[in-house]
Amino acid sequence: MLIEVSKDVYRKHFSTDLNPFISEAFIGLVEGKTDKIIRLMKSDDISMGLLAGVKDDVLCAPFSAPFAGFHYTHEYLSYELVFDFISQLKNFVRENNFKRITITLPPDLYQTNMNAKCINAFVRLNFVMSIPEIINWIDLHKFNCIWVKHSVAQNYNKALRNELSFHVVTDEQSIREVYTIIFRNREVQGRKIHMSLNDIVQVNHIMPVDFFLIKDGNGNRLGAAVFYRGHEKIAQGIFMGDDLENRSVGVMDLLYGSIYDYYKKMEYDFIDLGASGLNGEPNIGLLRFKEIHNCTTSLKYTFTWGPDIEHIDTENYAAKT
Repeated sequence: MLIEVSKDVYRKHFSTDLNPFISEAFIGLVEGKTDKIIRLMKSDDISMGLLAGVKDDVLCAPFSAPFAGFHYTHEYLSYELVFDFISQLKNFVRENNFKRITITLPPDLYQTNMNAKCINAFVRLNFVMSIPEIINWIDLHKFNCIWVKHSVAQNYNKALRNELSFHVVTDEQSIREVYTIIFRNREVQGRKIHMSLNDIVQVNHIMPVDFFLIKDGNGNRLGAAVFYRGHEKIAQGIFMGDDLENRSVGVMDLLYGSIYDYYKKMEYDFIDLGASGLNGEPNIGLLRFKEIHNCTTSLKYTFTWGPDIEHIDTENYAAKT
């Protein structure tokens, strides 16, 4: 059975975080956005655990992040162990009178083997799968400054001819300008931004946050980006945007190429460029734009279960395995 344990007990067994959003530092930053933090382990096995928040009687992992997932001792846990843990989650939800549980797994970029086993177990245990989010990422080992579409190189060179330049900024005024550009870009496109500048600055207290600007020859700010470095080998793009009135001069092409080069020189393996859509509906233009900038396209999965959702006979399954 699953038991709730203290932070000290949980961290005694799970000292390594496979992604930054299940770290104690990040959880401590956002715990005010949930009613309670719950840490779960099996009473007779310490190979796998779950850290989640309670919001309106729903167990959520994550409760304020793009994804969460499980803690585990290694990615080669047996399928039977994974299946049993997820099966016990249903019992925990039922016995503690939660309405349901919702879990969003990290993209395969962060954990491939565990995702395959978890997704299969979720489906077999009749968890409801939301429409998978399309996400994009770039393998920096394969990036050699040759673009899959020739127009990207043309636009990149156009930006240089127009005297555009890439800057890593750290001063308060420039950071405000980064946020202003991104906020206006979202506003013009009718897209909400769910973080304030102060929220981003607070994240910078627990993990490195990089702020980038594209400027023209007169110092005007035309493009911006915010990236997290909460993983030792994967940089994560949080926000990217430009001044739409000046998009034709190659702002975003210079921004993408410069960021790729920046993290490649820092010896990162990948850049997670996040979802290309919202609530399972793809943003066709954004998806296409990322793909012509050499991004790989894959999926991010969310599963939900509650007592009102039909379940399978896990005991019979266990007996067969």
